[in-house]
Amino acid sequence: MSFSDPWRRSRLDASAHRLAVADLHNHSVLSDGHGDPETAFAQMRAAGLDVAALTDHSSIPRSVLATLNPDDYPDDEALALARFAPHSIDQQAWQRTGALADAHDVPGEFTALRGFEWTEPWLGHVNVWFSDTFVPVTTPGSLAGLFEFLDDAAPAALFGYNHPGREPGALDDFSLPPSHFRHLQRRMVALEAFNRREDFLFQPRLGGPFSPLVDCLEAGWRPALIGCSDEHGRQYALEGKGRTGLWVSALTRDGVREALAHRRAFATREIGLRLDARLDGVPAGQVTPGLGGRDTVDPARGTGIPAVTSGRAVEVLLEVDLAAPELDGTEVELQVLTGRAGEVVPVHIAGATCGEVSTHAVVLPPGLPWVVVRVADPAREYGNAYGGPPTEDHACANWALAYTSPWYAVPTS
Repeated sequence: MSFSDPWRRSRLDASAHRLAVADLHNHSVLSDGHGDPETAFAQMRAAGLDVAALTDHSSIPRSVLATLNPDDYPDDEALALARFAPHSIDQQAWQRTGALADAHDVPGEFTALRGFEWTEPWLGHVNVWFSDTFVPVTTPGSLAGLFEFLDDAAPAALFGYNHPGREPGALDDFSLPPSHFRHLQRRMVALEAFNRREDFLFQPRLGGPFSPLVDCLEAGWRPALIGCSDEHGRQYALEGKGRTGLWVSALTRDGVREALAHRRAFATREIGLRLDARLDGVPAGQVTPGLGGRDTVDPARGTGIPAVTSGRAVEVLLEVDLAAPELDGTEVELQVLTGRAGEVVPVHIAGATCGEVSTHAVVLPPGLPWVVVRVADPAREYGNAYGGPPTEDHACANWALAYTSPWYAVPTS
């Protein structure tokens, strides 16, 4: 498909943005995958991706594993998990990945990226893109070493949180970095709503479900939502695994970086799905006046995100352009969601038909810090190996086709 194909244009946007299909998280034999890095980019391009990244693990060095400090972990179980760090890239592997990405990158036709997955087995995994170098886990049990690297050695890099909540440490419960690293908040551009075949809206935790998406956004991060295949096998860009839609101004590395930095992204598992949405004309991923009415800080959360104390409900216009060749004509739900005290809260649910542009009047309660639209197929069950909604009658106890990025009441700082 040519990058000028009409399918790549949103029916809501008259700008020069075009849809690029991306997979930003993949592995090879250079770390713990089975795929050949020499053929990975060519496979992903042949499968229809426009943007592809190899992000092999950069983990706790083997020389450090035997001497991990128990004081860095909450208990012996966490310490034991940390010692199962996957095989990591070295400088030679990093250079090889860069050379392969450069060889397959064709501006205007296919964007090949080199990245790495900072991997702390107990705490969590973080993808880093657009850096000239990589860093292993230098502060086991803590994100401090990663933040130091991003601040000092990789000032142009962007990063994102992978399969959120899967690891027990939950990336330090998604807490924002210390104040001297707070400027990094704007460079955390991506949260995986889909990883492999799984929907990460809900996760089991301490015997009960929780939403890593809600916890991350309530903590104060302001990412786009993406989907990734996190491929460890020999075949890349497999059907049914996560992928990302990027609204880019140019199919180049700079164009991809700019789209991520501005949160012009959506997450899906469906091949050929196009999603664009507006709240009162504001694209997903942006700050919108439709959210607000907040004038105090909630001390219980300690995040600096104001809580509701006053204000009035506001009616906004939701416009959605949704299309997918295999799904056009299918009746879907548009679930407008927010979060409260860690729980997913449906604000509005509307019916729509895939293949059509739909418009809906949505009444938003006062003081919402963010909302996101989950596009769901009500005829299919949630279907997630890692957990699901707290009850079978939860509004989101069905199959997610896609997520927009959130709309925010406050910008990244």
